Amino acid sequence: MYDFRAQLTYTDTRRLAPFGEGCALFSALCACVFVFLIGFTDRRGLPISLLDAFGQNTPGSAFSVCAALLGLAAVCVLFGLTVLRYVRFWLKKTQKDALYFSYATASAYLAAILLFSACNADGERRLNTATVVGLILVAVGIAASVVLFLLAKGRQRGRETAVRYVAAVIALLLLLTLSALFSTGIMAEDDRQGLALLFSDENAVGSRTAAAFFFVFLVGYAACNVLLLERLLGNIAQHRKPTALRAALTAVCAILAAACEGSIASVSDELLLLFFWGIPGFAVLAALLLFLTVLADTLCARAARTALQ
Repeated sequence: MYDFRAQLTYTDTRRLAPFGEGCALFSALCACVFVFLIGFTDRRGLPISLLDAFGQNTPGSAFSVCAALLGLAAVCVLFGLTVLRYVRFWLKKTQKDALYFSYATASAYLAAILLFSACNADGERRLNTATVVGLILVAVGIAASVVLFLLAKGRQRGRETAVRYVAAVIALLLLLTLSALFSTGIMAEDDRQGLALLFSDENAVGSRTAAAFFFVFLVGYAACNVLLLERLLGNIAQHRKPTALRAALTAVCAILAAACEGSIASVSDELLLLFFWGIPGFAVLAALLLFLTVLADTLCARAARTALQ
């Protein structure tokens, strides 16, 4: 085991590391609170929340219920582990701080929004105020944490360090782009709808088998997303850890989910070319670029280590 803070150079900025972990804990706390408030409002102001999913009774409601359960369970369990790790660290029972668990909790909150949105998205629905506030607070906490840890580490030079930071930022942007694409639901005629809405009618057009596979792969993507996102943030805030395998699994799940999404979609002939090349195609491209970015960073780090030997 290791204590990252003990490896920092003894300077005044070194004292910022605990504050960086505090900001990460703040983002994890916000995630645990606001996950219960995830929801939408339509143009008429009618609300639908994540907790409302348990009262739905339509053929497609199983998707919403599963998404809600997975999101709540993941965030609450990870937050509990975060608090446990934080307490053990300050009691000197472990040398590992709670930073990565905090990032994982915040990432699970984003994944919960992704899954619930993929099931309940609609062209007329928008994220409710509580969800927007939760996203802002979690994002601010994470950003402040990363910046404070960068300052605590002091000035670091070297091509390998620069490549690591640039690759991590690019990968983060691609990961958020993928999540945004999947959260908008599936194209149905001239609009996009979530799984629960698309299959709310027993006679709905579309393969229920393909929808089930899409949801499974989307859950796989969400889980890999959490693991990859916390690792990318940790690579910036603290030090490099292996990331290529997580990126590969994330890309595979994203590509499979995009393929299932394309098979479910029901679009007019006018939108056919735009849809298949513009939405699932773009998701596949973003997934491939995500993996290639992380792979290039990994190869660069390996080459740097070889040159030093």
